[in-house]
Amino acid sequence: MARIVTSRSFLAAAFFCGVSFSGGPGLADGPVPAFQTSFAAGCLNPKDWKISGQLDKAVRADRIRCVDGERAGQERPALAITVKPGDAYDPNPGSTPTERSEVQMTAELIRFDATSWYSFRFRVESPWAPRRNRTVIQQIKQNIDLRYEKGRGGEEICDAANPLFKLEVDSDNGKPVFRAKTAGTDSCGDSLGQAQFCGDWPVEPDRWHRVNVMIRPSQQAGESRLRLWLDGRACPEFRGVLGYPRYGTLKDGKPFIDTQPRFGIYRDALPGVSQTILFDDIAFWTQDPAGHLAWSGVAAAGQ
Repeated sequence: MARIVTSRSFLAAAFFCGVSFSGGPGLADGPVPAFQTSFAAGCLNPKDWKISGQLDKAVRADRIRCVDGERAGQERPALAITVKPGDAYDPNPGSTPTERSEVQMTAELIRFDATSWYSFRFRVESPWAPRRNRTVIQQIKQNIDLRYEKGRGGEEICDAANPLFKLEVDSDNGKPVFRAKTAGTDSCGDSLGQAQFCGDWPVEPDRWHRVNVMIRPSQQAGESRLRLWLDGRACPEFRGVLGYPRYGTLKDGKPFIDTQPRFGIYRDALPGVSQTILFDDIAFWTQDPAGHLAWSGVAAAGQ
């Protein structure tokens, strides 16, 4: 899957920017997040977000924008992301063509062998999709080292990386369904080491849903900890390897998560179908967030 690159000139022109590190509606009280964005205070700050570099600059303001509370179906503004046929189109020879419209956080929030917590709310708009189709709404990835990735020189033995953790909202006969997947393997190959560990669970369109994640990615067998809740419902805990211990990206000689959390839509190409998703209450913690309103109703959040 293609990487995201910064387009600061677009972001500065297209968005009124503001990032809040204080509590906003729905996120006040409890342990203070290490990072928190309030779309009520502004929109995307180019210091904190970058946008899909393959997405045509001429359509970015239409695809990624902040909308008012009435449009968001709540009392305050939210981030709306739309993908339309042909957006950031990748023919992906030998596999399925893809389209995307995503934003990625610039801060290094998720690290190997360190525990992080985050929470966000999402709302998929109807109609979501008419048929089953891989549709990623949030992902984290360690890419393949360029020395080993096919088409980039070097030994050229590995396909592009799968996200070490991703959330999908697919379609089951036109009804949205939620699932979570991981990827981790000492080898490499298309979809090798990928596993679904949660779902399929129904998602109600045009309604806000909350996701809570505790993640400690590790490349040592059994050392990862990944816990996930959807509207307070817990998925089974994942403890396997995350990422690519042998062929993954390194920084200063150590495994490095070079694709920090992305939010939006990455999908297999769907001719004639547009999709929109809204996000709000995006926050990250480096300490146990138990007691914070965003984690209320989530049993043993930090245990």
